[in-house]
Amino acid sequence: MMRICKVLGVILIFLLFTSPIIAFGNMEYNILDYNAVGDGVTDNREAMQAAIDEAYKAGGGRVVVPPGNYLTGGIELKENVTFYIDGGATILGSKELSSYATHEGFDQHGNSIKRQYLISVKNTKKVTICGSGTVNGQGLHYWENQPLLPHWIKAKPERPNALLEIADSENIIIRDITLTNSPNWTCHVLHSSDILIQGIRIINSLYAPNADGIDITGSQDVRVSDCDITTCDDGIVLKTWKNGKPCEDITVTNCTIETLCAALKLGTESYADYRRISFSNCVVKAASRLFAIYVRDGCTVDGVVVSNIVGTTKAPLVLNRPIQIMITKRNENSKLGHIRNVMIDQVICKTDGRLLITADDGSSIDNLNISKMHLDFQFIEDPVAVGADIKSGQFPLNQPHLIQKRAAVVVKNLHNFQLKDLTIDWPKEDVPEDWQIPVRLINGDFDLKFRHNYESPRQTDLMVVYGENMDGGILSNPLVKSSADHLQHYKLENSSIKITE
Repeated sequence: MMRICKVLGVILIFLLFTSPIIAFGNMEYNILDYNAVGDGVTDNREAMQAAIDEAYKAGGGRVVVPPGNYLTGGIELKENVTFYIDGGATILGSKELSSYATHEGFDQHGNSIKRQYLISVKNTKKVTICGSGTVNGQGLHYWENQPLLPHWIKAKPERPNALLEIADSENIIIRDITLTNSPNWTCHVLHSSDILIQGIRIINSLYAPNADGIDITGSQDVRVSDCDITTCDDGIVLKTWKNGKPCEDITVTNCTIETLCAALKLGTESYADYRRISFSNCVVKAASRLFAIYVRDGCTVDGVVVSNIVGTTKAPLVLNRPIQIMITKRNENSKLGHIRNVMIDQVICKTDGRLLITADDGSSIDNLNISKMHLDFQFIEDPVAVGADIKSGQFPLNQPHLIQKRAAVVVKNLHNFQLKDLTIDWPKEDVPEDWQIPVRLINGDFDLKFRHNYESPRQTDLMVVYGENMDGGILSNPLVKSSADHLQHYKLENSSIKITE
């Protein structure tokens, strides 16, 4: 009996001493208690940071941003802090760049720079950002005067690096918030691990400069799901930087995306490797590319699955591509990289463009499997008519004949390529009104514009596949035909590949 009493006494003492810690960890810190003012004019940076710092010193807690409009400069979240933005609350990014926190860092090519963010999570863990409120970066202030659209908008020389950045951190959750009007990248995960991004909304101008939706750079164990993204630049993009870490074990699922660039993408920054990547169950309302891989800096991409994607390439650009996969060099000193073990399955795309899958001589794309893809052409653009003016690094510029090749699928330097059950609906009557885009742009060119003639839905005719240097694999597409009877379905040069009908 005496022994039982002693044990109970020890447990009671333990609970007495630990319960205040537990209570502090669950405490709420309302920014109004730190003299924040939700009038959209008062600078609340010090008030917000004070609430965050006090929660952190107490061992953790919930910092609450209640309804109102709260102007602020850069704030930094800390370990064990939940940053809750209530419904009806809007955080407004300052128009004074000097009020943003500055971190020493590097850019994608290893150059030393100063990095500035509105909300940052740096060198920490166990942080949650959530709620049904909004973070508004007021990006328009950091752009040059907006031209008559459609036209790319130019950014001012100095602006924040990202609206929200997670850097060198782990066990971070971002859930349900809305991010809008970003002056640069919107949500950036940099060299971090164990990250969950779920149910967020990103709403940017379709012409906003460099306003990527979600960038995942050199990070591991990242899960992105149930997000709705409208933006100009890439929707969800993975990158690896010079002297940085690989991207590994990343899943993206159940998202809707609208963009004038690539909806789902790896690269172009591609110094470290990519391994075990999955994109699934996404709807692309409009994009220049549904999915793309760009290796320009010598890395290896190994193990990518893309499945159950439906969308359109109805972007006001020339040479849209449902799928693009490319290996090339960024410059003459760059190494050639490698892509292998990529599976793309069950994709439906309303389109005006072609699949472009190319590797520079000296490299190859190995074990690429594309199956059950349906292309529904609303309009056939002539790649010869516009291809000569392309200068963007997201095309194989040292192989211009491939940029201009008249085929629905253009491939070069593939080993073990399988294309199975491709089906194509070619346009038969008028171009649908919403595809009669009066002015089309070139990616990355501020001046050159194209005006197509939509009197006919076909500016040219396309064969099914044009290929060079294909070694091994199979083309098995019994239901597909070229857009005109006089065209052969496949034209393969210097290739050894099985064709079945």
